[in-house]
Amino acid sequence: MKDLTGLAINVSNSEVLALYNQAVQKLLLFQNPVQDSIRLLEREPDFAMGQVFNAYINLWGTDRDDWIWAQQALEALDQLDQEMLTHREKMHIRAVAEWLRGDMRAASRTLDSLLLEYPTDILALMSGHQLDFFLGDALNLRGRVARALRAWDDQHPLYGCLLGMHSFGLEEAGEYARAEELAYAAVARNPKDIWGIHAVAHALDMQGKHDEGAAFMAQYEPHWCRDNIMISHNAIHYELFLLEQERLDTIIANYDRDVHQPGCPPVPMALVDASSVLWRLYLEGIEVGERFAQLSDSWDQKRNQNFYVFNDAHAMMAYVGAGRYDSARELIDTLDDYALNGDGTSNNLSMTRQVGLPVANALYAFAQGDYDLCIDELLPIRYTTNQFGGSHVQRDVLERTLLEASIRAGNRPLACGLVAERLANKPHSPYNLRQQERARALP
Repeated sequence: MKDLTGLAINVSNSEVLALYNQAVQKLLLFQNPVQDSIRLLEREPDFAMGQVFNAYINLWGTDRDDWIWAQQALEALDQLDQEMLTHREKMHIRAVAEWLRGDMRAASRTLDSLLLEYPTDILALMSGHQLDFFLGDALNLRGRVARALRAWDDQHPLYGCLLGMHSFGLEEAGEYARAEELAYAAVARNPKDIWGIHAVAHALDMQGKHDEGAAFMAQYEPHWCRDNIMISHNAIHYELFLLEQERLDTIIANYDRDVHQPGCPPVPMALVDASSVLWRLYLEGIEVGERFAQLSDSWDQKRNQNFYVFNDAHAMMAYVGAGRYDSARELIDTLDDYALNGDGTSNNLSMTRQVGLPVANALYAFAQGDYDLCIDELLPIRYTTNQFGGSHVQRDVLERTLLEASIRAGNRPLACGLVAERLANKPHSPYNLRQQERARALP
């Protein structure tokens, strides 16, 4: 049998294959595919690509609590007759094993090799795309999709989703105008393409088109605001445009509706979104009530994972924003110990040493009013923070922290220099113009 992109697949039941194809399509639109994955594996537990799919979706979440499900999938794969597996299936299994042991770069390379042979393998393409994002690898985020794109029929029903992925890679690699063009093309093909909507937001943000971005996100809100697992992430893109427009009441209302509510499931990627927007408000002195405390309660359920330090840095924002300095110190101590004694085969260890720990120390220092120390921690790493993942838009929260620290420290040369750099990229940004006035007013 063949899957939805025409690749040979080992499956004995056509109904199971239909469930698998449906799950892959759902994942492309960031709808929750878990029930489909469970159903197809109940029907055919020896379905290799079904187990691979199950492993990937549990690794995408960057949550150590999901690691066990991916590990169980790998154990099931190891029990299969290896001689019956295709070369493509074996490469997927290798990538899963590498990712599970924390070597995301090796998994990325394996998926690169797989895609050179099978460029229409959409599951490999999606999973590799996520790995590039987690690793902050902007060039491969662009290159991986570009290498595969020409092998696809541009009339294939999934082709528009590739345009959204390629757009995001182009944006992260600095090709903003082309990224905007492809992102709009993706959404034109399918207004429910959540990743395409997200790519439009990124491209507009990086070009300082905040009014157009706010209007676009409002127009497409019926699509991105329901029936997908990226609601909180697209919501913060909307909120960043609103923040430029100083629509604070709308930001708070949208946060409460779409980003975080007390008692909601503690999904790390959604908690990152919540921390990211609240910290920006905190930097500007905007009162957020009990929201930091409520967010900290959610982060407590994911503390001390030592799994993906990008998450830990955002947990730190919640703890110090809530004034929970004991929790913040405990997190720093955990990261210190991990940096000294962690598993050297895990990419997370180098991420923690090079970026995560300095960021955590900087955020703690900022909250304590030690702005000079905050500067000392952030300034040396400001051009290498991509090494712990995320996007330009997400990591800009650290640039804002450094700028605010320099202003509060009274460091006029640094503050003016940082603002000048921001204005070169976004000359009409209200935020940048406000900070320019503050920096120039320093003695």
